[in-house]
Amino acid sequence: MFGKKLIEFLCFSSIFIGLCAVAMCIETNLLLHLPLNGISFYGFVFGATLIQYNVHYFIKKTANQDSARLSWSQRNKNVHRILLLIGLVLVLTSLFNFHLSHYLFLVLLGGISLLYSAPLLPFGKKKRIKDYGLLKIITLSLMWTLVTVWFPIVESSFPIISFQLIFLRRFIFIFILCLLFDLRDVQIDSAENINTVPIILGVPKSYSLSYILLLVFVLLSFLQFYRITDYAQLSAMLISALATYFIIRFSKGNKNDLYYLGVVDGMMLLQALLVIIGESYLP
Repeated sequence: MFGKKLIEFLCFSSIFIGLCAVAMCIETNLLLHLPLNGISFYGFVFGATLIQYNVHYFIKKTANQDSARLSWSQRNKNVHRILLLIGLVLVLTSLFNFHLSHYLFLVLLGGISLLYSAPLLPFGKKKRIKDYGLLKIITLSLMWTLVTVWFPIVESSFPIISFQLIFLRRFIFIFILCLLFDLRDVQIDSAENINTVPIILGVPKSYSLSYILLLVFVLLSFLQFYRITDYAQLSAMLISALATYFIIRFSKGNKNDLYYLGVVDGMMLLQALLVIIGESYLP
């Protein structure tokens, strides 16, 4: 019982997704064989993730029927407030260690985030990016990719082609995970007139799309291996792809919040850990 409550707390409070974000930032540096960032950088990423997700679920009113996460959030408003305060402290104390390029990046990301959540778009009744299903998943995948691929190395020199391959591969990987969430939420998105990929293509074709994208992810991994013969990286990507394949299969008909927040999101942490282990112990 205690174990389940702890897992619910880590997932529903967004602490777990914050750890996933930090892990993927570390993964990027290791993939490009660059030094890791300082602790304040990872504190910023973790804190910003806490703020983003806890604000969202603090004000969220609708979810899938019998949503355990929504129920938890409604009962634990004070937990959200405390985590928002912790996130704000981490963000503010970390900003002093950033350089100009970091600030320029944050302005860009802040602009995208604002358009994503705030009703500022001059297009009919739908004023936010998140109200447009296809644009929503592309923007969300892009933001995660920018934060976990570009942001950690914005001050570094790196091989451009390797960066581009990692950026594209990460975008595809995050897109697949976001697509699984859209598949779970197809009923509520349909009721709210948000034309997500599953609503446009249908559920079966959307699952087929996820498998196709996963194959593209694998092909990009082999292309990267062709450029730089790194068995640790290739092994990590292939194991990650195989695990994601089974996660896609098991997600069909499954709407359990802990599955998506712990297992589906957990694919990010798994991939990062595989890279960390591979780069640490394999030649």
